[in-house]
Amino acid sequence: MYFTFRNHNGKVQITFLPARLRKSKLNKPYLLFKTKHSPFWYAQVRLPDGTISRNKSTGKENKTDAERTVMEWVVKGCVPERTSRTGRAIGKQSFTFISILNYLRTNDLSEQEINDLIEVMKARKIIQAAVRTNAKGDCDAMEYLIDFWTRDKSAYLREMELKGHSETNRHILNMRNIIKHYWKPLLEEKLLGEITRDDVKKIFMAESTQKLSPKTVKAVLQAVTIPLKWAHLNGMTENNCYSGIILPKSTPKKKVILSLEQTIKLFNAEWDNDRVKLACVIACFTGMRQGEILALQIRDIGEDRIFIRHSYSPYEGLKSPKNGEEREFRIPPELRDMILNQASFNPWGTGPESFIFFSPQSPDKPLSPKRFNRYLRRALESIGYPNPKEITFHSFRHEWCTNTLSDIGDQRICMIGSGHKTESVFNNYANHIQKEIALNKIAESTEHLFSPILKKLSSDAVYVIKDNEADEEENGVKLLPEKVGA
Repeated sequence: MYFTFRNHNGKVQITFLPARLRKSKLNKPYLLFKTKHSPFWYAQVRLPDGTISRNKSTGKENKTDAERTVMEWVVKGCVPERTSRTGRAIGKQSFTFISILNYLRTNDLSEQEINDLIEVMKARKIIQAAVRTNAKGDCDAMEYLIDFWTRDKSAYLREMELKGHSETNRHILNMRNIIKHYWKPLLEEKLLGEITRDDVKKIFMAESTQKLSPKTVKAVLQAVTIPLKWAHLNGMTENNCYSGIILPKSTPKKKVILSLEQTIKLFNAEWDNDRVKLACVIACFTGMRQGEILALQIRDIGEDRIFIRHSYSPYEGLKSPKNGEEREFRIPPELRDMILNQASFNPWGTGPESFIFFSPQSPDKPLSPKRFNRYLRRALESIGYPNPKEITFHSFRHEWCTNTLSDIGDQRICMIGSGHKTESVFNNYANHIQKEIALNKIAESTEHLFSPILKKLSSDAVYVIKDNEADEEENGVKLLPEKVGA
């Protein structure tokens, strides 16, 4: 047995009644019945749209009491969510709401109807966002974040490369490690479309970030806000999770550099590794970056200058210098002779592409940079420098820029030697300076400033390159890794 009705769309809906209800009078606003497993009377109430509610216990064993209870439901226009064993009604649901639920359960919804429902819920502040099945945001948040910082899987990284802003492998690896270490406890098992600004702000209260420096916390935030911003702008999530997040303000530490007197004393001292010593001399005399010195090959050493054509990173190998522009630097004969003498010890040969600072393990790689700061600080300790840890290999670049700018007084000329491209206005000015005149000025300045360093170093007929580094490794001494300088 069944009855039919038309819903608001004019569609005919057929409702089949259980066998136990077929003898009920269909003109009543409710259906009353008992089950085999309960002493109480149950009811189904007819709703305004013709559908019926689900089975609800009246909590009454007497039929007359049960009918009275159901009539109260009908008069009030709501039924209890459930009834306790003592007959007390707990919670309530209106007939209108039950009709809405019945409609949602039994009818196919159009795309527009689904979107309208979501918009109403959002407008009522009931939900912040909804992730629809098979939508772009219906993906695991951690999987998306890891893929975002994986070069061969990330549309963002490919887009950046096409725009000339390629991220380094080291930076990508750091971002991936941050996601796994700091964000996994907060975002695991969440969908991308579920993440809100409140989820991002939880990082400020996380125990893992409490002892981090502001600079590191900023990197932790950017590891997730950059992917979420890209996802929002590309329609993968409705949530703006990046605006309004205040990044920590980090004040860079003031760079400490050696005085010229301290530098002369340092290079007059005995070092445990003369290859590192020579690399530091080149950095001091030219202001070259560590990666640029490691990348030096025999073909880069001219009659009176160094051609800075590459930089080396353990993560990318040989690549273009920072800012993508090659440059050259005039050097005195003494320094050139020391560089070529170092190259002559290369066990892999002395061809044009042979590295000056070669690796004992491979002809395709230069010396590992991990030990540079270690040997530098040992030498600083030997001359009684009070705080060797405040000096790094990169400090020589700062020293060169400071002293050369003070001596020449023209930042445009100094930038030709250092390769800095931080100010577009200086780029335009530098383009109008004759390069050879600028190189001559720089050569005069560096010879005036740093020639005392070279005098004793080049006084011997043979510049001996010793390598205590191999001895330490053979003796089982564990060398701690150092951060590679920029």
